[in-house]
Amino acid sequence: MRIKSVSTASVSVFLAVFLVISMLSGCAAVPAQHSVAANNVEDLPAPVLPPLPKVELTADLLGDFLIAEVAVQRAQFEVSAGLYSRLAKQTRDPRIAERATRVAVFARNYEAALETGQLWVELDPASMEGRQILTALLVKAGDYDTALGHLEALLKDAEGDDSRYMLIIRLLGREQDKDGALKVVEKFLARHPQDSAGLYAYAQLALRDGKLAEAERVIDQLLQLKPDWPQGVVLRTRVLQATNRESEALTYLGNVVQRHSDSIELRVAYGRMLVDAGRPDDALVQFQRALKQDAENQDILFAAALVALRVENIDLARDYFLRLNKMGGRIDETSYYLGRIDEEKGKPEEAIRWYAQVEQGENYLTAQVRSAVLRARLGDIEDARAHLHAIETRSPGQRLRIFLAEGEILRDQGQDQEALVVYNSGLEEIPGNTELLYARAMVQEKLNRIDLLERDLLTILEREPDHVDALNSLGYTLADRTTRYEEALNYIKRAFELRPNASHILDSMGWVQYRLGHTDEAIQYLRRAMDANYDPEIAAHLGEVLWVKGDQKGARSIWDEALQKSPQNKLLMDAIQRLQHK
Repeated sequence: MRIKSVSTASVSVFLAVFLVISMLSGCAAVPAQHSVAANNVEDLPAPVLPPLPKVELTADLLGDFLIAEVAVQRAQFEVSAGLYSRLAKQTRDPRIAERATRVAVFARNYEAALETGQLWVELDPASMEGRQILTALLVKAGDYDTALGHLEALLKDAEGDDSRYMLIIRLLGREQDKDGALKVVEKFLARHPQDSAGLYAYAQLALRDGKLAEAERVIDQLLQLKPDWPQGVVLRTRVLQATNRESEALTYLGNVVQRHSDSIELRVAYGRMLVDAGRPDDALVQFQRALKQDAENQDILFAAALVALRVENIDLARDYFLRLNKMGGRIDETSYYLGRIDEEKGKPEEAIRWYAQVEQGENYLTAQVRSAVLRARLGDIEDARAHLHAIETRSPGQRLRIFLAEGEILRDQGQDQEALVVYNSGLEEIPGNTELLYARAMVQEKLNRIDLLERDLLTILEREPDHVDALNSLGYTLADRTTRYEEALNYIKRAFELRPNASHILDSMGWVQYRLGHTDEAIQYLRRAMDANYDPEIAAHLGEVLWVKGDQKGARSIWDEALQKSPQNKLLMDAIQRLQHK
């Protein structure tokens, strides 16, 4: 017998029927209280519900409820909000009032949400979530006095909780009416001038709203009540930073850390600030001291590992990442960095194994691409390509990276024709993509298809006239492979105006000047290029110009140095052989 599939909407309607019957039938009774302490999960008491009304389940009531739910499924939130609002008033069931409020908020019908929110809290005064939503709605409506009443009730329920300030920030920090949110806290502080939660929340909201003088005044008032309170200290440093007093912020936080050397929270905050200030070595010292106090703290371990990597203490970074990985913390991130470290240490097989453990997260794609590159370097091109093809991609941007990586792998192996096929496939899938057009142009040059290279680069320049690499590559190719030197010079000049200190553009400018017969100007540009970035191809060009000018000793000196650093560079070897055998 074939089983018919049931649609999601049908399931939702079925659940809606079940829910409304449960809500409005006799089985909606208040659960009994348990007097004996629970020893396991099964023994825990059920949550205590507010008194529920006795409502007869009529056909009209059930029909309205079902229509409201179907409207939600079809994203007709305004229709659903209207029906739920009527149902909430009709049944006076706090659960339906809650549903009505949430649907109205989603529909951005704040007037209806305020009305049903008030009903929700009236029917279930103990609902903290109901009061929080209602408070936000009252602020939005400009009824700050009533909002204050609910805020005070919420804070009273949270009395003794050190994180009461977070309740205020979560509640009011998302409000678009920033002035309204501040007014409510102002009114609260007028009644409770020494409430630390209110002071902290006010300073935080003022900082968010750019009222820096107010934020500083209030945070200083708070710190007089609670000297060196970690959250207050950190907030004060943020206020100092926001007023461009970074040095003062660092000194202040450093002094507090000295007074409270046992505070891990403050020490970590100080370490992070040192990183931001460009002092990673000092930051690493702070993280290491924090680890002596709490060696198993995964957040501190990860921060210390990143900073160790930044200061190029590779072995220490690897030790921290490895410890964190063995703890089972941040597996994807630590595996990625361990892979990068082993790759840098010349251990491709180990790096591939680490990359294989990166299964998700922002480093997933990079890890898999790096794995493919390493497989190719180990000599298995087909395995590398198969690995790339197996990577799960979720966007055109990720597909683009796969095409570019595969093409680059093939080009590195001298398989230019195969790379061209990959770029063509990529452009069929992502038509007109600049990066693919540029990559294809570069492989066309290797295949001696200068006309096709020119076509692709001109296509890029039609859309992006200031694309520096396209300008430079087109100019250099025309100077090197054709006699269209003046045209080449115009392209290179445009690139040079955009990036006058780039070594590869200085090299192109020197080369085109040489081709135009301006050897003195060519030597000046090529020497500048060498000073900016020593490269064997620049050395090949400079040596050739010096040789042609008659300075063969100078040319040999340049070439000898380049050969010591890059003995296998093809362009360098070709230039030396070609000129010395003339």
